[in-house]
Amino acid sequence: MKTKLVTLLFISAAALLPSATARVVGRLYVNGPATNATAKIEVAGGPVIYVDPAVLPATTPADADFILITHNHGDHQELNSINRIRKAGTVIYSSTPGVPALTNGLANTGVAINAVTPGQKLNLGGVEVETVPMYNIVKTGHLRVMNYVGYVLNVGGVRIYAAGDTERVPEMKTFTTDIALLPLGQTFTMVSVQDAADAALDVRARLAIPYHYARGEGTLADGNTFVSLLNGRIRTMLTTPTEGLALEVPDIAAHPASQTVAPGAAASFSVQATGSGTVSYQWQRNGTAIVGATNAALSIASTAAANAGDYTVTVSDANATLTSQMARLVVETPRSGQLVNLSVRAATRPGVPLIVGAATTGGSKSILVRGIGPTLAAFGVAGPLPDPRVDVHATVAGVDTIVTSNNDWATGGAAALRAAFTATGAFDLANTASLDAALLTTIDTSRTIHVADTAGRTGVALVEVYDTDPTTGGRLANLSARNFAGTGDAALIAGFVVSGNVPKRLLIRGIGPSLAAFGVTGALADPRVELFLSEGGKSTLFASNDSWAETGAASVRAAFSAVAAFNLPDAASKDAALVVTVPAGTYTAQVSGAGAATGEALVEIYELP
Repeated sequence: MKTKLVTLLFISAAALLPSATARVVGRLYVNGPATNATAKIEVAGGPVIYVDPAVLPATTPADADFILITHNHGDHQELNSINRIRKAGTVIYSSTPGVPALTNGLANTGVAINAVTPGQKLNLGGVEVETVPMYNIVKTGHLRVMNYVGYVLNVGGVRIYAAGDTERVPEMKTFTTDIALLPLGQTFTMVSVQDAADAALDVRARLAIPYHYARGEGTLADGNTFVSLLNGRIRTMLTTPTEGLALEVPDIAAHPASQTVAPGAAASFSVQATGSGTVSYQWQRNGTAIVGATNAALSIASTAAANAGDYTVTVSDANATLTSQMARLVVETPRSGQLVNLSVRAATRPGVPLIVGAATTGGSKSILVRGIGPTLAAFGVAGPLPDPRVDVHATVAGVDTIVTSNNDWATGGAAALRAAFTATGAFDLANTASLDAALLTTIDTSRTIHVADTAGRTGVALVEVYDTDPTTGGRLANLSARNFAGTGDAALIAGFVVSGNVPKRLLIRGIGPSLAAFGVTGALADPRVELFLSEGGKSTLFASNDSWAETGAASVRAAFSAVAAFNLPDAASKDAALVVTVPAGTYTAQVSGAGAATGEALVEIYELP
């Protein structure tokens, strides 16, 4: 969509101006009037998303990772334009009435088609999307009973509302946006231009862009009327620039950190952020705003149990609002903890074992090692490895040597192993005849654990390393795994547990492009690492990173050095890394590719000093 169909000047020069102190998370293309309701979003380090592609020129590239369609009318769901932008792996989401025509028109193309209705939440390559109602109240072209949808996309903290063919409806007051794309045609959409302007106020937009007018309904003059109605209230523009509108958010350089303090002790949180124009702050505890907590720092002079909870701060500038990572305050006598179990789940490949590295510090450590395959089916995992074997490797006299192994777990002594399962909190293997593998051993420094099928078959496997006695000896300090990072159940996922109640500082890396320096071919070109906290039966995104140097190459490199992780000499590489302080709990780190890409990747988890 970089080829403009209509070229107009900016109406407001102040609209989302570039700033050296804000971070660009993507670019938005909207071609203004006479071009229907098409929008294109290029997410930085992420997917390319189109909404209602129509009237696209023949030169439009086939670059769509996702296509969102509000409804099935031909000026929003146009097969010619969809065929221009689709590629291998493109996924379409459409309100239900549009699915049959899409299914017929795109048969045998490999495009996945999904029906959506109002009130759903999607995650499209890291972009959170909500479906909202799209309908007419006065007019009859888009009845509510049809369950048409508009879309609210959260692109790195910038919320974009693509309204489609809607009137001003009551539901607009139930959600907020930063950028609102609103139709001005008054035959099938808004009752009046005034209604469109009021809709921009309803959704509390910072920037409003009118579209879908002067092509069969409405006039070019309606755009100027829309702008004048919102003058001094909301920034407006009639079309985005050729290079796209930069989507900017405040840049949080340092997030608040979790902490544990004894009752009565002082606690404080702080955030370091920059942005465009004036930057403001609002602290929350457990999701509720704290009255008067509107500075970059929050202090509690004497803590009590009532102060415990999860704290975040929203940082707002002239363009958008961004919420910090969660920081947990625990008000208890501190109990130091450590990494007590590490795990990796991934799909094996023909003739290639799943290889996991584990390292200790401070001396030898007794551990439980498991290679789970068949039992994964009970957890809903498709295609588990049929018959895993575990081999533990060490370097002996300079030679890589298998020092212990197991094929069928119960052959190693079911009673002793079950006692270790219970002691470490590992799930039980109820069937002693199952072909999963498990063993008890002692390690010092580092070991590599190989898991492969005894007959060379492929499938999804889970490798687990548990500390059987965290109170004695050394401690687990590092986990790493290199494998093909796929999608769905074949994603490269590492898990770990932090014991005690004191937060732990960690380095988590998802390496792709830099593997080429080690002779690895087919590396994941643009990995993204996401850290999830698992509590109460649900998993919540805690932190993520797409490009490792975006938070400051010097400080991240200092973390590499502190744990002797290999350096990333190119600050522009698309490898991912997180330096994060986490409260005690259970976590998973997932490495995936931008735009659902796949390839060889390395996931690493280090305990920082």
